[in-house]
Amino acid sequence: MRLDIVMAGAGSEREATAADPADADDPYAELPELYDLEHAGFSDDVELYLRLAEVVGDPILELGCGTGRVLEPLAEAGHRVTGIDRSRPMLARAEGRLEPHGGMGRVRLVHGPMGDAADAPGGPFGLVLLSLNGLMHGSTQVEQRAVLDAARRALDPRGMLLIDVVNPDPAHLSTFDGRVLHEGSWTLEDGTRVDRFAARTHAPAGQRIDTVLWFDVVSADGSLRRVRTAFPMRYVTPSELELMLELAGFVEWKLYGSYELDPFEDGSERLIVAAEVTGSTPR
Repeated sequence: MRLDIVMAGAGSEREATAADPADADDPYAELPELYDLEHAGFSDDVELYLRLAEVVGDPILELGCGTGRVLEPLAEAGHRVTGIDRSRPMLARAEGRLEPHGGMGRVRLVHGPMGDAADAPGGPFGLVLLSLNGLMHGSTQVEQRAVLDAARRALDPRGMLLIDVVNPDPAHLSTFDGRVLHEGSWTLEDGTRVDRFAARTHAPAGQRIDTVLWFDVVSADGSLRRVRTAFPMRYVTPSELELMLELAGFVEWKLYGSYELDPFEDGSERLIVAAEVTGSTPR
């Protein structure tokens, strides 16, 4: 059984086989396996999504789903899930991961930008997720507002949007000064070693974090392959995010500072927002 990766867009559910000029600008084109290697041990947020799915209900849409790290446990729990991402290689990786759970149309993968959420197949959705800094991949406020507006239109009347972004603590942002840092090492079963390096710069006027990543892949025989990518991200302040949610049509939201839903405070590492379409009416 094969999952279809379909094109986003009103009235369109054809397989994505044609070349897209945007693919040439995909910063994740060479990263799917390396991305999974980096995130293999991270599941801090998954329990929160599973609990929300039980309370709010499916179907579930994840914007910027990547290789399916979040979609997989949701599908394993029996939920109907749709993931949208603009990177074909990341979606291809997700396809392999989610294939065992794709029976009866329970899994859909969509190739397209997050702003196409309202046209994603499988909706309207009970839960829309912007996990692990997903909203920050909108590199301008205009793009981010478009994503939130599309998420609002993708939700059913009793639906919920869950946003997880980094808390833009000034002390943390001040460390993004362009220096190159070694951020991790992994050794694979065949003896291959992978080292990740990153350089980030902070542009306060645009609330941008410009990131350059290098992955050095050293085979057991000593040969080196370097994978480099770069991309911008835009952080949001709590008050700005609340205003954008109001402008998008959300009527009620709560801010948290952790995946355990601790209160949001100045020193919180995460800024997690649960926003509702029509208020806290039980589902």
